[in-house]
Amino acid sequence: MAKSKPCTERSRSIRNSTELLFDTIFDAMHEKKAENILLLDLTKIKGANFDYFIITHGNSTTQVNAIAEDVRRKVKTILHMNPAHSEGFANSEWILLDYLDVVVHIFHQEIREHYQLENLWADAVITPIVEEIPIKKPVAKKAPTTKAVIKKEIAKKAVKKEPAKTATTKLKKEPTKKAVKEPAKKTVKANERKSTSSKPPAKSASKPKPTKSAKKI
Repeated sequence: MAKSKPCTERSRSIRNSTELLFDTIFDAMHEKKAENILLLDLTKIKGANFDYFIITHGNSTTQVNAIAEDVRRKVKTILHMNPAHSEGFANSEWILLDYLDVVVHIFHQEIREHYQLENLWADAVITPIVEEIPIKKPVAKKAPTTKAVIKKEIAKKAVKKEPAKTATTKLKKEPTKKAVKEPAKKTVKANERKSTSSKPPAKSASKPKPTKSAKKI
């Protein structure tokens, strides 16, 4: 019994490392919009040289190359692992990344439909891998406090009262301006007319002609 403990611990570590490898590969594929990701479990098939296949495809050679490069980069940075063997980067129609027990197959869509690799291993346990989209939880709105409610009511009342004040001030100011200015103009014009009419003509006041004619006689 004492000898079996290291075996169980080793199997757990291997299982954890493979699961971590799966998660890293799947994350890289989801980031590059890989389609129809399948995990094939070959552990129960006799004569299989590998334990797991991961199969996916892209819609163009550019996308296929991007998926493979991102998988290789992420596995290296997170797990410090390089593929034991890789091929297919030249034409980017079927790229293979060999991580010993886990082999990654990244196809172009047409090449995948032609070879149908998942159908060749029909005895394998096939699990489709779907990207998990986090569900946003609705944020509960906080109930307004009494101070906030009072402030809102005061603001509403102020908004309602302000237009009434401006209207009344305008109505009061406009008649006063007209009433003050217009009569003042009229009275000034009337005074000017009176002053001009009351002044005697300048010519009639300065005539000395009757005196000169009386002396000559």
